[in-house]
Amino acid sequence: MAALPRLPQNLMAGGMSVAVRLPLEPGAVAHRATRNFAPVEGFPSRTQHFVVPACRPDEDPCAEFTAGWADHFGAVACTEPSCFPESMGDAP
Repeated sequence: MAALPRLPQNLMAGGMSVAVRLPLEPGAVAHRATRNFAPVEGFPSRTQHFVVPACRPDEDPCAEFTAGWADHFGAVACTEPSCFPESMGDAP
């Protein structure tokens, strides 16, 4: 199995967020973050948001980190088309 690439460098400078399944450790996969919204039970006029991977929006929520922080801990880029396919050129 080939190693996954590092996160795109342009995400670091911009302070962009990524979605990561815990624990955040070397080899954890960082996804493009997207959000699902749901009403707050008992408060119909309020909503809460959940951070999920863009490539799997129907999965359970993930933790949200800045791309720089995730990279610092050794997270790698998800290369699915809806996440970071452009990273494939950065694979070791």
